[in-house]
Amino acid sequence: MILRAPFAARRAQTAVEYLLVTVALTVAFSVSYRVLQWYLTAQFKSGGLVILRMYKEFPW
Repeated sequence: MILRAPFAARRAQTAVEYLLVTVALTVAFSVSYRVLQWYLTAQFKSGGLVILRMYKEFPW
């Protein structure tokens, strides 16, 4: 029983490390998704404005 205690503690530590890494990666991916979503929305809006300005300047 004395030999099993360090292995159990190591298993618990590994489980906690896996959980922390999972949470950290989830947060990192969520933040990067939100930033890219915000950036692409701004790019589409500015591109749409360029198209509308060109249409007003050169009506066919």
